[in-house]
Amino acid sequence: MLWYTFLTGFFIFVNVTSGTHLTYSIETYSSVMTSLLSNYSSKIRPIKNQRGSLQMSIDLFLAKINDISTTEQKMTTTGYLKVKWTDELLVWNSTTTGMYWMQFNQKDIWIPDVVVKNGMTAFKMMGGDFYYVCVYNDGSVYWYPYTVFETSCDLDVTYFPFDTQTCSVIITSWSYSHWEVNFTIGSDKIGFYEFVPNGIWDLISYDATTDFDSSLSELSFNLKLKRKSLYFVLNLILPIMFVSILSLVVFIIPVDAGEKMGYSVTIFLAYAVFLSIVSDELPMNSDSTSILSIYLMTESSMSAMSLLISSVQLRLNHRKPGKRIGEVFCMLVRAGRKMRCEKRKVNDSRQGCFSKPCRGAGHTQKIDVMACENNDILEEEEDDEIEWSDVASAIDFFSFWILLSVQVIVTTVLFSYAASN
Repeated sequence: MLWYTFLTGFFIFVNVTSGTHLTYSIETYSSVMTSLLSNYSSKIRPIKNQRGSLQMSIDLFLAKINDISTTEQKMTTTGYLKVKWTDELLVWNSTTTGMYWMQFNQKDIWIPDVVVKNGMTAFKMMGGDFYYVCVYNDGSVYWYPYTVFETSCDLDVTYFPFDTQTCSVIITSWSYSHWEVNFTIGSDKIGFYEFVPNGIWDLISYDATTDFDSSLSELSFNLKLKRKSLYFVLNLILPIMFVSILSLVVFIIPVDAGEKMGYSVTIFLAYAVFLSIVSDELPMNSDSTSILSIYLMTESSMSAMSLLISSVQLRLNHRKPGKRIGEVFCMLVRAGRKMRCEKRKVNDSRQGCFSKPCRGAGHTQKIDVMACENNDILEEEEDDEIEWSDVASAIDFFSFWILLSVQVIVTTVLFSYAASN
């Protein structure tokens, strides 16, 4: 068994060594290349039947997703194409020459005019004069143009920063129709060459498609990307939520403290700063509106409302004590006292927020008519004791709970909807 393993390994080594060993001289290499290029034209499709279509397979190999600019709606990737076709004019006998493949400069042989259709840089053919193409003895040609792809990408920022985008690299031939040069998807479709993951985007799926409706040969390499939202949650969304909580503190600050208006203006300006930060991350178009922008506008509106309410409060608080308080304000104060269960002194006894004087609880007792009348007088006196400061306090109470409820509902609904999509 040991001898069998040794002999098998030895024969494999001998075959690999002989297969990779160059058995030809430089004179043979030069003469074969000169012979092949003597009557060769790099301007004519290398197919003997010019009425036929030259079949060409293309794969995309990605090295890195450099950047996806939301404002410019552009995807930048680094990679190369694996382009394969058969050149019927570059065929030689490998048995007599000992050569199985050769390298030709790109400018010496026919090369397809492969261009990036949705590119955002100069419209030019891929490759260059310093590129070399690998040609095998049966005419198989392998071309690997390496480049940085800057392609347009229509981004939908509705669910920013929980969005998923699909961007494409569209490859086409500008001069030839698919009846002359037909692009097909290779076996690898989209491969990865020393791929480096992106810090903001996750590649969740990829695919390649062919456009059969176009008269030109056109391949689309599609990348489905999901944004990593942790950075934006920690540096944008959570600070906005903290500011929205702090905006309610304005209704806890007493009116007489003197800082109510200044605090309201500061919170409103904080929302304006956050709105400018979010605007810098989004494209300047009206095709889609980010849920985060809607949330910020809602919070800014609530902050402006808080500023308006604080202004009204200060106006009411500084009214003359003798000025009559309207019935609406009185009802607001009474409702606030009941909701806060404030106890009041009636006929020297402590009563609850919904207690009724002069009525027994669970048994019958003698009712003192004079005491009831005195209690009514005390209640009327208590109503008469409502001041403008009580009105301002009641406005604070209701504004705090109403705006808090609105903030909780808006935050829960918007971000739950954005995260679910």
